[in-house]
Amino acid sequence: MEIRIAESFTAVPASDWNALVEDGNPFMRHEFFSALEDTGCIGKGTAWQPLLFLAYAPGLVAAIPAFVRGDSYGEYIFDWAWANAYAQAGVPYYPKLTVAAPFTPATGRRLLGNISHAVLTALISALIAESKRRGISGIHVLCETRDEQRLLSRHGFTPRLTHQYHWLNRSFHSFEDYLNSLKAHRRKEIKRERRKVAELGLKIKTLTGDAISEADMLAMYNFYVQTYARKWGSPYLNRDTFVALHRTMRSFLVLVLAFDGNKPVAGSMAFRAADRLYGRYWGALAFYPFLHFELCIYRLIEFAIEQKISLFEAGAQGEHKFARGFTAMPVLSSHRLFHPQGAAAIEDFLRRERHVTARAIHAYRAASPNKDEPEYVPELEER
Repeated sequence: MEIRIAESFTAVPASDWNALVEDGNPFMRHEFFSALEDTGCIGKGTAWQPLLFLAYAPGLVAAIPAFVRGDSYGEYIFDWAWANAYAQAGVPYYPKLTVAAPFTPATGRRLLGNISHAVLTALISALIAESKRRGISGIHVLCETRDEQRLLSRHGFTPRLTHQYHWLNRSFHSFEDYLNSLKAHRRKEIKRERRKVAELGLKIKTLTGDAISEADMLAMYNFYVQTYARKWGSPYLNRDTFVALHRTMRSFLVLVLAFDGNKPVAGSMAFRAADRLYGRYWGALAFYPFLHFELCIYRLIEFAIEQKISLFEAGAQGEHKFARGFTAMPVLSSHRLFHPQGAAAIEDFLRRERHVTARAIHAYRAASPNKDEPEYVPELEER
């Protein structure tokens, strides 16, 4: 077995890379990384510098998509307080190494391919050696699976627990089934919101695959930019990225667009892979009451039910999702810091944070508007 390190996704043929990616994980696919790199969102001159760890035996059998980071924007597993603590102590926190899907808080495998014990040991050894050679402060594996967190814990990584709100398809046959799974006051509120949207007189379309035109994607880009403009932020993606995603990942895209006459005035964009749906972006040209919930939640729930999708992740944060029957779900990450005192302090913080977050997830589920919310049983989280 040979471990190689590459600094661009162009170094790996798309077919070889994608053979390592499991179904339901569109943001680890070569097309997604290439769309970001080809349009200047990651790569040379950006704060996301690819550093790919590749295992060959002799063909490509495993890979870890890592990035050298000069900040923490676009990660959604927040460590700004750690960076501030390091700065106050006069210790550099950046650069760091992050294993993640850029700008995308969606859970999925991060250790790609045939990860046997020997392969994982070799890849982790290469990650650590290269990080130390480059003066990197630590390695952070974000939005990973539970199995990956267990494996990394055996290699000196400290587990972290945060949470998001995900919609679980409880074998619903219709939107009415979903409503009937909620407590009465939430059913009434959702019906009221949908009536208010209907009164706007907009035409709403859900588009997938080849039904999505480049003009639809450019309209969606305009909505996306409007959202960032209202929040005084800078968008992570650019116009060319949306065009590239339409060209190479159209089969994974779901757009929900609202039209005033023939003019698109609002939209949401999601990715669908296997039995998973991931809500990503939303925007509108003006304020339309409750339209956000209609396009980003209710229409996508209808789509998930029709397509027999089992899990809908609508992105990070958002208490409004919990109020509409989304379940509080654990989001897992693993962290290995190289500064002895810094590592000890963060490990102690994470131990206490896991306990608090596990209790919070349990409390959210106990207060859920769902009639039959499953109880949360923590594992690593309470350690």
